[in-house]
Amino acid sequence: MEEKRVSSIISWFRQRFGNQRSDPERAESCSSSQCSPDPYNSSKDPSLNKPFPSNHQSIISSSSGHLPSSSSHTLPAALSSPFRWSLSFDLCVCHAESDKALAHSLTCFLESPAYALRCFLRHRDCSPGGAISTELLQALQESHCCLLLLSPGFLRDRWCQYQMQQALCEGPVSERIIPAVLELSYSELPPELRFVSTLNMNENPEHKFAQVYRTVISYLKDMSENGKMYQRDET
Repeated sequence: MEEKRVSSIISWFRQRFGNQRSDPERAESCSSSQCSPDPYNSSKDPSLNKPFPSNHQSIISSSSGHLPSSSSHTLPAALSSPFRWSLSFDLCVCHAESDKALAHSLTCFLESPAYALRCFLRHRDCSPGGAISTELLQALQESHCCLLLLSPGFLRDRWCQYQMQQALCEGPVSERIIPAVLELSYSELPPELRFVSTLNMNENPEHKFAQVYRTVISYLKDMSENGKMYQRDET
């Protein structure tokens, strides 16, 4: 009888917990499933099968491991404000082709249910057949904040340069602009951004994704509480 009782308990535990995944696995599944529409797929994009540099991998694994539980996490009030919904995106992520995997991972983190931001990625969200210059300018105009992922590849990409200059038209100290530096020295930064606070993606990378989130939320909160509606000059 005792053996049957033990066997029954073990069977119950297997049925109850056998199919549950570990927290990191749930976080990875969550982040990959939330990058819609049409997330990067390694079968479609071979570049995502390349190994990450050590600092990229650290950022990705750390961000996935620190997702708060969606059941206990309450989204900030700024995300339901009328000001937030006045534009299509919360963050425009400007990045070079060589940094696409990192930008994609950041976007998955920010778009997960725990954070629920709306991000724009050039290779994912541009309309096929549309003029690139028009698409990028419209993305900036329809985004509350803009993250510039400054890297050697960024400095060589003419479309990154175009988008950066468009973002800087309102001034390099705009609260909307979030410069994130990756593998660049101070002397290599664009002159317009050398006297602006930046996120160093090479140091303590596990905190940077969350810091980007807090910066966007702070901007939305300040603008919502002050009753300001951001207006851009039409060209």
